[in-house]
Amino acid sequence: MHPAPRSRFASVIALGAAALLGPLPFATPSASAAEPGLIAHWEFASHRTQGTSIKAAHGGPNLTPSGAYRFTDDPPPARIELSGLDEQILVAPSPDRVPLPRQAITVETWVRPDPDPVSPRAGLFAIAHGTGPDWRGVLLAVHEGRFTWTVSTEAVPAPEPLISDQPLQPGHWHHVVGTCDGRTQRLFVNGRPVAQRSHPPGQILYPTEGPILIGSLVEGTARHQLRGALNEVRVFQRALAPDEVAQRHSRRSPEFPAPAPLPIHLAPSYGPFIDWVDRTTVLVTWETDEPMPSRLECTPAAGGPTRVVEQPAPTRRHAVTLDHLPRNTEFFLRLVGPTQSGRPLLSRRYDFDSSFHYAPAAVPPQAATVASPDSRHEELARDLLARAGVRQGWCLILGARDGHLALEIVRQSDFKVLVVEPDPARVQACRRLLDQAGVHGVRASVQHLPAGGELPYGAFLANLVLSESALHTATPPPWSAAEIHRLLRPTGGVLLLGSPATGFASERNPEPWSAWLSGSDLAGARLDTRDGLWVRYQRQPLPGVGDWSHQYGAADNTSSSLDEHVKGDLQVSWWGDPGPRPMPDRGPRNPAPLSVNGRLYIQGDRVLFGLDAYNGAVLWTVAAPEVRRANVPRDGSNMAADARRLYIAHSRYCLAFEGQTGVRVQRYELPSAPAAPPADWGFLSVQDRLLIGSRVKPESRYLGDDGEWFEDDHAGQISRVTSETLFGLNIEDGTPRWTYRGGVILNSTITVGDDMIFFIESRNPAAMAAPTGRLAPELLTDQHLVALDLRSGRTLWSQEHDFSDLHFMTYLVYSRNTLVATGTDRNKHFHTHAFHAPSPADPPGDVDPLAAGGQKLWSRSHKEDKGHHSGHLQHPVVVDGVFYSDQRSFDLATGETLRTDLPERRGCGTMSAGRHALFFRHYFHGMWDLASDRRSQFQGIRGGCWLGLIPAGGMLLAPESSAGCSCTHAIQTSVGYLPRDLARR
Repeated sequence: MHPAPRSRFASVIALGAAALLGPLPFATPSASAAEPGLIAHWEFASHRTQGTSIKAAHGGPNLTPSGAYRFTDDPPPARIELSGLDEQILVAPSPDRVPLPRQAITVETWVRPDPDPVSPRAGLFAIAHGTGPDWRGVLLAVHEGRFTWTVSTEAVPAPEPLISDQPLQPGHWHHVVGTCDGRTQRLFVNGRPVAQRSHPPGQILYPTEGPILIGSLVEGTARHQLRGALNEVRVFQRALAPDEVAQRHSRRSPEFPAPAPLPIHLAPSYGPFIDWVDRTTVLVTWETDEPMPSRLECTPAAGGPTRVVEQPAPTRRHAVTLDHLPRNTEFFLRLVGPTQSGRPLLSRRYDFDSSFHYAPAAVPPQAATVASPDSRHEELARDLLARAGVRQGWCLILGARDGHLALEIVRQSDFKVLVVEPDPARVQACRRLLDQAGVHGVRASVQHLPAGGELPYGAFLANLVLSESALHTATPPPWSAAEIHRLLRPTGGVLLLGSPATGFASERNPEPWSAWLSGSDLAGARLDTRDGLWVRYQRQPLPGVGDWSHQYGAADNTSSSLDEHVKGDLQVSWWGDPGPRPMPDRGPRNPAPLSVNGRLYIQGDRVLFGLDAYNGAVLWTVAAPEVRRANVPRDGSNMAADARRLYIAHSRYCLAFEGQTGVRVQRYELPSAPAAPPADWGFLSVQDRLLIGSRVKPESRYLGDDGEWFEDDHAGQISRVTSETLFGLNIEDGTPRWTYRGGVILNSTITVGDDMIFFIESRNPAAMAAPTGRLAPELLTDQHLVALDLRSGRTLWSQEHDFSDLHFMTYLVYSRNTLVATGTDRNKHFHTHAFHAPSPADPPGDVDPLAAGGQKLWSRSHKEDKGHHSGHLQHPVVVDGVFYSDQRSFDLATGETLRTDLPERRGCGTMSAGRHALFFRHYFHGMWDLASDRRSQFQGIRGGCWLGLIPAGGMLLAPESSAGCSCTHAIQTSVGYLPRDLARR
């Protein structure tokens, strides 16, 4: 659960005085029996993180890391990697916040110092403050290539440090221990005592101010950070004996082998992508800038031999097959290039899980032995599938004969088949046939239901409706046309009933069909008598539905689809995959799901899913280990969609996936520029036949692999991802249409509406010259609000404005010729500024309408109302001229405050909306119906820490996004909710 804002030690203090006071500084008196005197143990492994904290393995308190640290265990051991530039691991803000041992202490760590050309000094564990004779504290450190240990006591308040007798070995792991028993101080390196000092007895002296830190040291205004890695730190309230230290080193030293030659990083220019061929086989594809042999290493994550698949012929385009994969198994994959000067060329380690195969089960070989008495069934099923034009999802067969049609549909498509029949004898015959074929209960099921009346299925279930009985009788099935229409999926669901011209039925009279269709929503079906008697109907989109094509609904960033249907009472329409296992941790503000044209697109933890939005059927799955983006409040999503395709930003490309199949059908490359350095594709939007993108300096995106919440006031969390250029490409062939280059563009502010593009850019030369595209707010000065023509890229207007009060994040929203910029300052006050944004399509008058572009309309400020769970990061919503932000709503045109009592939202996610309701995470999935002012929750299911509830296509779609959450909730699953008005029978 996301902690409410408080002192980082509040939760520890709340455990009670017994947990902190007395002789134990961090732990309760029940400290480890196996390790007497152990009072704090911190392991630096990703599984120890929770939100913005590193949980203590024993004792406490939890740690607060900041900066550009990262966790890894590739290769072992698990560790936190520190660049030596801006990282800090905070134990406590000052020594008086936690009691500390006075009689004796041991600090133990496993550390790998790396060569540091910048600083000869670094802290490993520091409780220190002051200089010269005023220095006080306990300090384990590195100084000029050697380890040091310094403890201030009553007898020797400002001692000289103990210094190891041998230089450390950069790039190697070292076991470093400092002890003090009140009389003797010792420093050990790799189990060996390397320095010792005795002094008169006296208690340990600690400073009264200054932070307690791991991996860094503060001396006055100077900071000395470790460049290297830490595996663990332990603190004891006693001095370990020399033989204990030697034993502890001997026991763990096999986990820290001497370093092999440092590998050269192999960065594929494209991919890798892992596509399923069948249940046990995948095809792995990638590209490299230079030709080289194809080599892939695959190792079970639980241990076991490494499997190598390789092709010796050098190529830039690589494709290897991994077959005979065991089910439900995690693997580590690595791309390998040729050795260069004795150093291996390796990609980073990729995770792959064979559990994520969601395609329908393959038809077993035994099905081929189940012969049909009529050889035409195979040809007929092929013809029906070709006429229907759909092959995935659910096929409903109304009225059975012997089950052979169902079996052929299973054989020739990816459908799951549901057969409904009122005759018990036919039901048993169908079940026997399908069971003999090995598909009953796996790909097909048969239900005995009475004729007429309602069918016990949710609305929008069927992608295809057929009838086996109608083939033989040429008469309608014994259920009403209205009931069948209710079950047919909107936006492409197909009804295909009737009988072919020869065989099967003896008579083909269209009159019963006309009567059956009359007065129902199927009355528009086409009745065709040219080659038999056929009724074909394809259901169109529901009127008034909305799409969710971009991160915040549309590229106008209003967080609203304006869907007319999602309101009032909702009910569960479908639930299921994907569950939590393939999803990223809920905390890092991950990209929202998208839904367009009845399809739902979900970005998991480096795996992409395409689902049928109306029945939850998983259409396709692609593992994409290099596709990841997080902290979207300071960047933007890497996904966009239109009616046909899903678009994904990946490396220097944008990739188009065919929406129904997941096949990668087109690749767009960043527009070239003379002598341009490498860059990544940043912003992404699809507008009619135009693809909008931006150029971002490499490695600027946030990955969020360590569960960060990105909510604290630290440059490593609130720095904005910025773009060098913005461009438009023709979506058909990727040819450039225009390019804009000005200052550095804040990706989180790029907004599109009414054929205009808006953004905030900084024209500070230092920001433009920075080596990275991830820039702290303080560098983004000289800000301008800019408007471009969408089709030509020409500048419509540009106005200078000071947005420095938007410190934590900077959002930009467009609606009704109004731009609204909003964010919070360091004191968590919201500041909202509205600007006039005239359209070039406005009729000209005496004054050019664009002359007023960027003029301020109104401003409002207020203290953040929510007060917890990232309330200061909330993204606004705009619905029909009302601007919703935090706990308030404003008139978009005037800024007048309309309400200050928006529904309470306990969770750390943000809001979304249709035309008639707002959606959010409260304790569970929550909804606020605007017309009735009624709040409701869907008990037992929670979303993630950003935007996971999207109203689109008449549904409220809630893919699983709570993975990693420790809150109380019963179910982690994907859900589709349907308004009762649409679900009525």
